[in-house]
Amino acid sequence: MKRTASIFIPLALLLLTALPAAADDKPVIVPMDGKAVTESHQGIGKINSVDVKAGKINLSHGPIASLGWMGMTMDFDVQDKVLLANLKKGQKVAFTLIEVRKGKYVISEITVVK
Repeated sequence: MKRTASIFIPLALLLLTALPAAADDKPVIVPMDGKAVTESHQGIGKINSVDVKAGKINLSHGPIASLGWMGMTMDFDVQDKVLLANLKKGQKVAFTLIEVRKGKYVISEITVVK
């Protein structure tokens, strides 16, 4: 009995560690609330205002097809205030949105487009 258990335990552990990797190859993003997010959305926009202290940015962005959004002007929170450090009004940016809770999207990445 002892010998049989010693064979099955390592085999079970091997299978358990291999399954999650094989199930989905999408990158997992973990927002500040700790819940895993596997989907992100890309946008291009122009900065209207930046509030580093509040961690907010106002953008006029083009359509975001993956969300079914038309182009509009809106405020976004950022996942990390550091993302806003060198951004200025009038700059064109590419950004990535993630949904941190139902209907609440935040910017997880943002870069200036030249």
